[in-house]
Amino acid sequence: MKIGIIGIGSLTLELAQRASFAGYEILIHHPRGNSFIQQTTESIRNAKLVSLQEAAMGDVIILFVPREDLEKTIGMLPDMTGKIIVHTSGLIFNPKLLVSSITSALTFQITASLLPKAYVVKLFSPVMLQPQKTSLVTKSKDEIYFAGDHIPSKNTVKTFLKDLGFDPFDLSSRLKSQKTVLLHKKNSLLNVWYQHHYKSN
Repeated sequence: MKIGIIGIGSLTLELAQRASFAGYEILIHHPRGNSFIQQTTESIRNAKLVSLQEAAMGDVIILFVPREDLEKTIGMLPDMTGKIIVHTSGLIFNPKLLVSSITSALTFQITASLLPKAYVVKLFSPVMLQPQKTSLVTKSKDEIYFAGDHIPSKNTVKTFLKDLGFDPFDLSSRLKSQKTVLLHKKNSLLNVWYQHHYKSN
């Protein structure tokens, strides 16, 4: 099974490392590639740097792209119909309340709206506030959280995360509630973006 990774951050790098140990083939594309990314990729077994189009050919695509680059990057992707896209831009500080930044929620919803024929699953990495637990470098069976609307895709992602040694929890109902609240706030970033995007298209 091939895992495409578009964009490198602390979480996507850890996912790549864990996936390589689990026997997956890793296809990495970093839009702002540099020598550090090259060296890091070379240090991961079964991983290689590829073009955006090649990374998009993975069975599961892990996406970590800043909001300002999101529409441009997605616009350059090939047909993503039926693809599983794992969106990873958010950190949460309280998994029970799904406390996450509005920008993170906005980025996820933009991704989902720009890829209407793909199955977008949101992946959250918990950040513990105790000083000794702030690192994203994790150990076996660490908790991780995901959310989405398409059950088969969520099951695929859940199995993948278990293969990587995580203990995954589905927060779909909480994310749905968060989206509803944000869309009903007249001046929220999410509401403003939806109005602008659909009026201009």
